[in-house]
Amino acid sequence: MSNIGKTHLSKKLCEVGFTHINCDDLIELKLEKKLKAVGYSGIKEVARWMGQPFDERYFKNQKEYLSFENDVMKNIFKQKKNKNTIIDTTGSVVHTGIQMCTNLKFFSLVIYIEATEKMKERMFKQYIKEPKPVVFGNMFNQKRNETNSESLKRCYRDLLDARSALYKKYADVIIPRDTIKINISANKFIALIKNSL
Repeated sequence: MSNIGKTHLSKKLCEVGFTHINCDDLIELKLEKKLKAVGYSGIKEVARWMGQPFDERYFKNQKEYLSFENDVMKNIFKQKKNKNTIIDTTGSVVHTGIQMCTNLKFFSLVIYIEATEKMKERMFKQYIKEPKPVVFGNMFNQKRNETNSESLKRCYRDLLDARSALYKKYADVIIPRDTIKINISANKFIALIKNSL
């Protein structure tokens, strides 16, 4: 999920010679014209463009976002890689479909950084404070007499649980986030991965 530390750890590995492919950046490039047309730019503005699941435009934009994410992943798989490469996926990669997730497993070692319940609560607060584009799939359903905010809070937590199950399904390695120190070195992180295989 967003805010778990994927990009931070990916950049750490760049210090020891890994190539970093950031899927968020590549999707943002594909959305650039659409964003400019409505006066937006940057990953935070992708969230504004997509909207929240109670917004009228959301499901159409979510579908378009996933289409771009699929394109990005297909292009990554086509590239010839001559050295260690990190595919820094979005949290929504599990919504791209079974075939795409199967391909990801085929082409790479999939590492799932698992959040504790306490971390999930912090991630939710961070999401509310600074929204990123989040694909809900079909996980958003607003109950009668429930405010948009109440629905979002309930469904986001459901989304975290549903995604956790999917991340585990496709992971080759599961590393609890609380076992990764904030200032972990690249070599210690690699050792942690190897020990988890």
